[in-house]
Amino acid sequence: MLHTKLRSAAVVVGLIVLGIIAALILYFFQVFNRSDHFLPGVTIAGIEVSGQSEAEASVAVERSLNNAYNTKIAFYKDDYTYSTTLGFICQTVDVNATVGEFMKQERRRDWKRKILNMDGANEVSYPINIQYNRDRLREIAGEWVGYLQVEPQDARLEMDSRKGLVVVPGQVGRIIDQKATFKQLPQRWQDVSNDLNIAIVLEERQPAVDEESLSNMGELAQFSTWYNAGEVDRSHNLAKAAAKINTSVVLPGQIFAFNRTVGQRLVETGYRDAMVIVNGKFEPGLGGGICQVSSTLYNTCLLAGLKIVERHNHALAVSYVPLGRDATVSYGVQDFRFQNNTASPVYIRSIAGGGKLSITIYGNLDYKQKIGVSHVVDKVINFTTVHKTDAALPPGTQKVDHKGIPGYVVRSFRTYYDDNGKAIKTEQLARDSYMPLNQTIFDGPAIVQPPPAEEPPPVEPTPVPVPEPLPEEVPPGENTGGTI
Repeated sequence: MLHTKLRSAAVVVGLIVLGIIAALILYFFQVFNRSDHFLPGVTIAGIEVSGQSEAEASVAVERSLNNAYNTKIAFYKDDYTYSTTLGFICQTVDVNATVGEFMKQERRRDWKRKILNMDGANEVSYPINIQYNRDRLREIAGEWVGYLQVEPQDARLEMDSRKGLVVVPGQVGRIIDQKATFKQLPQRWQDVSNDLNIAIVLEERQPAVDEESLSNMGELAQFSTWYNAGEVDRSHNLAKAAAKINTSVVLPGQIFAFNRTVGQRLVETGYRDAMVIVNGKFEPGLGGGICQVSSTLYNTCLLAGLKIVERHNHALAVSYVPLGRDATVSYGVQDFRFQNNTASPVYIRSIAGGGKLSITIYGNLDYKQKIGVSHVVDKVINFTTVHKTDAALPPGTQKVDHKGIPGYVVRSFRTYYDDNGKAIKTEQLARDSYMPLNQTIFDGPAIVQPPPAEEPPPVEPTPVPVPEPLPEEVPPGENTGGTI
């Protein structure tokens, strides 16, 4: 009897347990396996969405984010403050798409973990990262520049009328560190709760050229050329280009580019028409005269021992520098470039006036060298004189349109000397070819000679009658003949 009762009790207990298990299974399928609701313990961007449908969760998240967009941000440094909102500098969240993606992740979540977290004790968090608008960040950082940023100022050389070359100290700069500043902003929406105060980070920036690097400075080389100051437009272009390169500092290892420094030759930038060489002949062109500046600089660099990176000769020989020592430039086509191959900055002083252009290169006197530049003419190509008739000229006269220029094949050299004047190294710089420019002479019409005058016919002399002599008297009684 007792055994039967125990057996009945066991059956009852078993049925109860089975009922509980069945209830749990039913609960799981009805609650935890529902595909349109979030399970207990789920948060999105810190917002509780347990038991909510996808649409309900989207509304809750949208409401929270709208509040977060209005979060005030104060960027500050010392007495300066710049105010904005989080919504201005971040990208708007596509809430429906984001919540929909989280719902998909929920459905893929391990069912065992779902069962173990039936009470929602363990939070399942789906964070939403804040995506910042980089253009807006750069925009607001640009607003700070005028108030906070100080560009470093390089130490520089100036020519003092009494002291000569003097060093002007540089200045340490303060540059806004945007990366370090914006790194302080919250990265997830759930981390946004109160208004934000962000310190603007400034980075100290040392000048590229300091006083020490300009110590022991002196003249490394100087070269001058002459020009006709009466050619007003050419002189204007030359002086303008000379001023552009004046006070240039070239750091160790840096390459100086003439075209980049002088800029494009345009009417808008102040250049004028003057004679230039085009296709082997002289004709007016914008910026004529600038090549004399690049050629003078080239010769100064040669004498200073600097490395020539790019240089081109003219098509025709020019008169302002020796053969093989010119350097033509054409913006975007041909450039003159040199590299500072010393361990100290070099400084360019370029002065034009009164028909004289002088360029001096200063640098550390430890790098001053004794250098000579020479050339050898391998070939001379004579020009041809071409005669053309010009009916507008007076007859029998001539006018030289332009003088002829011989062509040449030239090799140029740079020689280094020791302190005793002995050559220690010679390098060939270039082998240049210059074409001849034919001389053109315009001839006026030939002088027309008048025809010779006709000679008159010979004149016959008019006969003059000669009187016959009277007969002599006959003495009386003498018979003279005749009849009577």
